[in-house]
Amino acid sequence: MHYDICEIFQSIQGESTFAGLPCVFIRFTGCNLRCRWCDTQYAFEGATRRSLNDIIAAVAEFAPCKLVELTGGEPLLQPHVPSLAGELLALGYTVLVETNGSLDLSTLAKEVRKIIDLKPPSAQPPQNYEEAWKKNLPYMGSSDEIKCVIAHREDFDYCVKKLEAWNLWGKHTILFSAAWGLLREEELVRWILESRLPIRLNLQWHKYIWSPDAKGV
Repeated sequence: MHYDICEIFQSIQGESTFAGLPCVFIRFTGCNLRCRWCDTQYAFEGATRRSLNDIIAAVAEFAPCKLVELTGGEPLLQPHVPSLAGELLALGYTVLVETNGSLDLSTLAKEVRKIIDLKPPSAQPPQNYEEAWKKNLPYMGSSDEIKCVIAHREDFDYCVKKLEAWNLWGKHTILFSAAWGLLREEELVRWILESRLPIRLNLQWHKYIWSPDAKGV
């Protein structure tokens, strides 16, 4: 059982409700989307082939940290990622999987905490993206989080409309982020407050602490 790995490193968790906590990141190579404002294009290629046992050993080097995120790229492109997540859970890790929502979530154990991106118009997702995303609704648990990266008002309105149409308000933590360099956080906060909706502002803390272009942080 082997995986295409871009990098494994420890940092603070920069996003989600786990923000600020030490976390081990396993970044997988490859993605099926090409979002216009993607900040990890370096993960599209340049993989190192590593075995499951090798990855588990690399994560253990950061003990006693027990928070692990599987990210990318798009981790669920690799068929054995659910097995890796299961192994980490069995070893007592809290496992986060950040995914773009277009691939089958049913393969992941219920204990996995999924952070599911909902791509708005500015990301320029493929035509079938919305239908693929909707198919995953039955596999989203109450502990899972939905993240929307907002570049302009059209994105904001789109995400609000879809979350309402799919009856997701109150079922999940909803995270809205400002697309880096495209929208001021102050503007996004104003829209959140005006909406009166339970939206949690999601800042990318790693970009404030280090350079926005830094890798391995």
